[in-house]
Amino acid sequence: MIVFNLCCSDCDFSFEGWFENTNDYNKQIKQGLVSCPSCNSIQIRKGLMAPNVTKKTNSKISKRNKSIASNVKRLKKIIEKEFDYVGDKFTEEAKKIKYGEAKERAIYGEASIEQTKELMEEDIDVLPLPFSTKKTN
Repeated sequence: MIVFNLCCSDCDFSFEGWFENTNDYNKQIKQGLVSCPSCNSIQIRKGLMAPNVTKKTNSKISKRNKSIASNVKRLKKIIEKEFDYVGDKFTEEAKKIKYGEAKERAIYGEASIEQTKELMEEDIDVLPLPFSTKKTN
């Protein structure tokens, strides 16, 4: 996985995007699959990024790790607010959306590795989330 700092050209909102590799990022941008979590615009550009070089340290949690944890918490809040939770029906719902049988919208839920491979074989882009999606309420 590779993490890019992204920025919305319309509202200047900065956020992170997680991609399999640079080609995956380029493909998703070209297809309009990456949108701003703030305004839903697809006018996204890469922001400035520092190389992933860390110094040796014996501290328990570095400032960077705290920042990543904070960003993951923010991402989770945005997804839970803006996306529809479809639980273990994720694979079925993603296919329905792809083939026009259901309203196009952002969804999240659970899928096994086999189901994920199946979606990818059908050119349905999926992205693992850096947090548990299981709802307990």
